[in-house]
Amino acid sequence: MPRILRALATEVILVFVLLALGLAVHVYRTEPRPARQLVERELRGGLLAPDERLEQIATVFRRRPSDYFRATRGILALTDKRIIYVGIAPRDILGPNESAPAFESRDFALDTTTTIVPGHALLGAFHAIVIRQDGQREAFGVSDQNWADGQAIISAVHAHQGAQRAEAARNRRAQEVADSIARAPKWHVVARGEALSTIAAMFDTTPEKLREWNQLTSDKIRVGQRLLVKPQT
Repeated sequence: MPRILRALATEVILVFVLLALGLAVHVYRTEPRPARQLVERELRGGLLAPDERLEQIATVFRRRPSDYFRATRGILALTDKRIIYVGIAPRDILGPNESAPAFESRDFALDTTTTIVPGHALLGAFHAIVIRQDGQREAFGVSDQNWADGQAIISAVHAHQGAQRAEAARNRRAQEVADSIARAPKWHVVARGEALSTIAAMFDTTPEKLREWNQLTSDKIRVGQRLLVKPQT
């Protein structure tokens, strides 16, 4: 009986070794090479707009649930207009070694609706750049040697968003001032030759309202008289 158990154990170990070797060959054969050069060429050659400025690039990878053991490698690029992911999928194991690469890409808005934070991928084994937009979450794995580039992208996006929030705050304050000015009462000093009717037309109102606002009993006014032509709202 022990001999049978040892033989079964040996066979199980052999099966696992063969599976591991097969997986290694599978990953090696289908791994896109050289991914960084290919995806960066794709980015610069057609995805960037003529007026778009590239600011930061980090080498990243993704592992799709349908192909978990083979990473889709690529880059996460920050421009002055957006965040772009460009990846190159692993090659088909049954296809030729020199088959044309299959690219995939996705854009993320460079505004405060997008959240970008550091995280982890592969059960905490790798750093990750985590992006949330429109209720969806995307995690891009980053190796230790490329993590400085990943942190630079996160910091740069936060800087862009901070500037946008500051600009929005300035615009709100300017609008509040403009609204306050618009609601403030407006006065007019009567000049020579002006009548109540001409002043009313000048400020898009009526003589009746001018008499009411200024407690006038008639249309008679004098040069230098200060009239309320728009009450506070």
